[in-house]
Amino acid sequence: IIDEPLEDFYVNFSSPVNATMGASSALVRIVDDDLMPTITINDVSLTEGNSGSVGMQFTISLSAPSGYTVTVQYATAPGTAMPGSDYQSVGTITGFSPGVTSATVMVPIMGDLIDEFDETFTVVLSAPANAAIADPSGLGTILDNDDPPSVSVNDSSTSEGTGGSKNLTFTVALSLASGKPVSVNYATSNGSAIAGFDYTALSGTLTFTPGATSQPLNVALNTDSLDEDNETFQMTLSAPVNAILGDSSGTGTIT
Repeated sequence: IIDEPLEDFYVNFSSPVNATMGASSALVRIVDDDLMPTITINDVSLTEGNSGSVGMQFTISLSAPSGYTVTVQYATAPGTAMPGSDYQSVGTITGFSPGVTSATVMVPIMGDLIDEFDETFTVVLSAPANAAIADPSGLGTILDNDDPPSVSVNDSSTSEGTGGSKNLTFTVALSLASGKPVSVNYATSNGSAIAGFDYTALSGTLTFTPGATSQPLNVALNTDSLDEDNETFQMTLSAPVNAILGDSSGTGTIT
């Protein structure tokens, strides 16, 4: 069942008895009737590292041995994973010597510390010689192994001012950039400073787009001309999505 070229051999004649020799040999030709093999490539998944690179190995296979040399081109193509940041692009021609049925393709996967969704790319086959492509692409899945970042809010202080508008600004920050959208709820609560008298209550949900690491929260203060002690209130974080809580409470001091 091996696809192979035409093959010849000769039957030779010699030493005739009571006859003379005419043609001394006869050509016998074996005409191959086997189908050419088909080429496939497998899907692969691999957990990324934290630094450097690890090799993701794909296997290109022939459905049957061939008597010919088989070649096929391959090249990586991006999906949600991108060349240069998630993997290194590769591409060339691979060959199968007669009788060989498999070859490997190694794609370097880049390590990082960013919490992100699993990402994919493909290795695409093309331009086969002495074979047909049955499965033209292999899916590579990069499995993320990183912990989510922590989200924290700082302490902040400012003078209250004696007129006009004034803000006290908190900074909400992630410990690391994330490849996922991160959100967290926030809300003010009274201490010695009272909402409606000393500041305007604030609450809602703060969202970080992938790659962002900090955002401000501005709390409007009620300015006055009274001589009084420093006053405080709290900014509290809760219900994070794609993150964990670090320092979840920040003290705002109105001096």
